[in-house]
Amino acid sequence: MQQDLFSQRPAKQADKMPPATAADGDQDRALIDQLIADTQLYDSSERLRELMAFTVRLRHIAPFNAMLLHVQKPGLSFAARPTDWARLGRRPKPYARPLVILRSFGPVEFVYDVLNTEGKPLPPEVLSFPTKGEVPDRWRDTVERRLLRERILVRWLDRGDRSAGHALRLSSHGNKRQLARFEVAVNANHPPATQLVTFAHELAHIYLGHCGGDQKRKVTLYCPQDEALREVEAETVAYLVAKRTGISPRSESYLEAYQGAFDELDLHRILKTAGIVEKLLGLPFPEKRIFKS
Repeated sequence: MQQDLFSQRPAKQADKMPPATAADGDQDRALIDQLIADTQLYDSSERLRELMAFTVRLRHIAPFNAMLLHVQKPGLSFAARPTDWARLGRRPKPYARPLVILRSFGPVEFVYDVLNTEGKPLPPEVLSFPTKGEVPDRWRDTVERRLLRERILVRWLDRGDRSAGHALRLSSHGNKRQLARFEVAVNANHPPATQLVTFAHELAHIYLGHCGGDQKRKVTLYCPQDEALREVEAETVAYLVAKRTGISPRSESYLEAYQGAFDELDLHRILKTAGIVEKLLGLPFPEKRIFKS
């Protein structure tokens, strides 16, 4: 979609650049070098590859501007000018935060993240974590309170579409009588159905032991070096939990990159963890239960 999205966009005078001079090139090079040095965002080959892939995805944005967007909003998948969104039948949401890029023959202009727009539906392939299903109002608040009682802090992230969340350990005391503290971070810009899957995925990491052991929770440390296996385990749990409550994630697209890890999958651990995560999240929703309490 990105390759042809704005292929019919007429050229504007503002898009035409004057011939570059050697002085301009030196100034631009110094600016880029200083930006990279100050942010320390691209001090590894992995981060540099991520930037290159991001720049390729945003073909309608100049490469330098693509880097500016990458710095401003990690996980950004797609952004465009308001006029370009209008051509797709969409517009920025009220009070949506714009992102800044440099403008030819002018200071700056604004673009908006796909998650901060509304209007006509987007094709599923545009979104990184397309999910179908309805989540009851206030469910997020209920989950946040539930997890806080379990010493799991919920952190809401202002990230782009390609960033869903993370789980990490906050304390390690080895006390059999006290729960260890963990953090689950979720993208605040994702729709509720996608957030539900993220909650299930990140909690799975905790209760599978990927984030460390916890005697009180009876969680044993189990953190395979193979990232693919960890991701397959967590996403399989998330898929089961979501589907059982009427939410349909497109987990198969997420798991395509980890196909080789399925041979080592421990179904007993997966199913046991799915039950724990389901209970923590108060799922299935009451209206989806076969036997109403």
